[in-house]
Amino acid sequence: MTEFDPSRRRTLMRLGLAAGAVYSTPVLMSLGRAHASSVSFSAPVRRARPARRAAPPPPRPEIVVSAPDAAAIAAISAEGYDLLSQASIAATASELARFVVPANLTIEQARQQIAGLVPAAIFDVNAIYRPEEMPCGEESCAAFDLIGWKSAAHGCPADTVIGMVDTGVNRDHAALADVPIETFPVIADGRQPGGAVHGTAVAILMAGRADTRTPGLLSGARIVAAEAFHKDASGNDAADTFDVVRALDEMVTRDIGVVNLSFTGPDNAVLKTIVDAALAKDMILVAAAGNAGPNADPLFPAAYEGVVAVTAVDSRSRVYRRANAGDHVDFAAPGVQLWTAASVSGGRYRSGTSYAAPFVSAALAAARASTPDANSKDLIDALAQGVVDLGDPGRDATFGWGLVQAPDICNAAGAAPVIPAGG
Repeated sequence: MTEFDPSRRRTLMRLGLAAGAVYSTPVLMSLGRAHASSVSFSAPVRRARPARRAAPPPPRPEIVVSAPDAAAIAAISAEGYDLLSQASIAATASELARFVVPANLTIEQARQQIAGLVPAAIFDVNAIYRPEEMPCGEESCAAFDLIGWKSAAHGCPADTVIGMVDTGVNRDHAALADVPIETFPVIADGRQPGGAVHGTAVAILMAGRADTRTPGLLSGARIVAAEAFHKDASGNDAADTFDVVRALDEMVTRDIGVVNLSFTGPDNAVLKTIVDAALAKDMILVAAAGNAGPNADPLFPAAYEGVVAVTAVDSRSRVYRRANAGDHVDFAAPGVQLWTAASVSGGRYRSGTSYAAPFVSAALAAARASTPDANSKDLIDALAQGVVDLGDPGRDATFGWGLVQAPDICNAAGAAPVIPAGG
């Protein structure tokens, strides 16, 4: 039997343990194993914490500059601006460049410095633009019965040409088989090309084969597609000012009469220069109004004066609840719960002003092909005269002139209109 130790018992009692000395060792050992967080009889074990890695500094902002010549770009670069990309823009007879702003300068300081170096330069942040779509799942979107317009393309001019600036286009899609389509990338070096979902859907909506599940408005029309979108750091499709300007310059160079722009972003001084140059060449630019909501600020390029801005409506002529509104809106077209092509095969329902814009682009391209000597203003005015008025009488900030209808040239005998009047 273990000899009684009074001092040890006093120690145990101070700890609040009413156990005999003979049981003290196993009890304490058990407590040490099971409740180390509440009772400890040994020095705490200090574990070295892993060293925290310093967060990488945020990337320096990019700017885009339109300058008179290459010497001006070189002068800016010599001041410590990291030149990322450079291109000659024929439409504005200028040099376009992407720079990273030096670490010791703010955007406003950079603006002032470049204005001092090259007073004729046009300066802005290298803004990002996004496709204007809202994909729908089976539970949130009902079927949309596309009636009428599928067969109307038979009456449209066979030599209709439509340009588009968008994401990639899958030319191997069954709905584009034998469709004359030309694609060319306009993406700055070092970037991963964007996906092909959005661009393929837009191209097929305008010109897809009539004998597929996703027929186009103008089956067989020639498509010229500038693929200007890359994958950003988050894996999303994005196009910056630099690439959009180069894409539009290519459209001007090729003398494309109607160009569809199903994307939006902020106002940008450099983007506006190429838009103005295209409009001065009598091109028709058709753009999605945007999906930021009726109370949101205007989005661009749709909000630039002279660009045809398109909002979206559903099969009952109700405006898309997320569509931008404003005095710049020109037309409404179907763009809610719309059956559109997937990038590889089949299709899905989608909503957004991205998918409304092609209806107007197709109508104007057909009209331009049928009356090649008419100017852009006359073609747009003629389309406005044939709309189905929606909302307040006359033009309004929600629907513009109203729901666009196919030009007369496409209404062949026995064919339904290209665009249903309210579904």
